[in-house]
Amino acid sequence: MKIRRFLIAVILACGCFGFAALAQDNSLEDLTLAQMLKSVDLSKEQKAADLIRKFQDIEARKRLMNGPLSPKQGNCNIEAFRNKEVILITIPASDLFAPNSPDLSEGAAKYLTPIKRYMKDPDMFRVLLVMHTDNTGSEQYRDNITADRVDAVTNWFEDQGADTSFTFSYAFGDEMPLVPNTSYENRDKNRRLEVYLMPGAKMLEEAKKGKIDF
Repeated sequence: MKIRRFLIAVILACGCFGFAALAQDNSLEDLTLAQMLKSVDLSKEQKAADLIRKFQDIEARKRLMNGPLSPKQGNCNIEAFRNKEVILITIPASDLFAPNSPDLSEGAAKYLTPIKRYMKDPDMFRVLLVMHTDNTGSEQYRDNITADRVDAVTNWFEDQGADTSFTFSYAFGDEMPLVPNTSYENRDKNRRLEVYLMPGAKMLEEAKKGKIDF
């Protein structure tokens, strides 16, 4: 799995580009996270967009919030953004990996299994796996640990028979902390896997027909 490492300034700068201009020159694998999040344009499909937002909101509230990823059952967090078009699941790295280890722990399957269903229908969802760490260790170590860990997550899905053709991985090192790395508790929050469940091209096509069948 190709891992893209890039600075937050580049992400913010690229976020202004629309996918239509990029598609001529880049495959999906070449897109940055900001570009990927814009790769299915809902802006000209108001009715379809409204249906997708309703579907995503229900998916987050009724399915994910009542499962093992629910904040009520642990330290994971689930939220919707971009007008509820995208679901963001945040899983602490400590729930997936032992300290300093790139290998998934025995309990990791509990958190990854609920995400498998979003890979069963190619391009219904685009699943973005984004790994972060804190600022401890050298820059090379931080880059390597996030790259190795997100690879481990992707490989787990593949080993489980999931279709990862529309799953994309990113390793950020410590470039995007949630909070300042000024305490053990804060560093623990910054070590995390973010899973973005964004609508794919198939979801948009079904929404145009007035029904999302998933």
